[in-house]
Amino acid sequence: METFHLITPLEGNLKAALQLRPVPQLPDHWILQVDLFYDGTPAGSTSFRLSGYSRADAETVARTVRSNAFMMKEIDEFLWGESD
Repeated sequence: METFHLITPLEGNLKAALQLRPVPQLPDHWILQVDLFYDGTPAGSTSFRLSGYSRADAETVARTVRSNAFMMKEIDEFLWGESD
């Protein structure tokens, strides 16, 4: 299966280079790799495991990361630590 790539703005000068790839031998399981850049400088990487998603649904999740409250909270906590 082919890997899906996307670059998307998140907040202000923060952008994400996303890579969605299938998990071998596990149908409908995906890894969404998120490489973060702030003002063009690498700021870190994190990933999400998507289980039980069709390819189309997993690509939709990747395209809509910016509006996904859970993922944005996880990205914020990854970059800045836990916040209340």
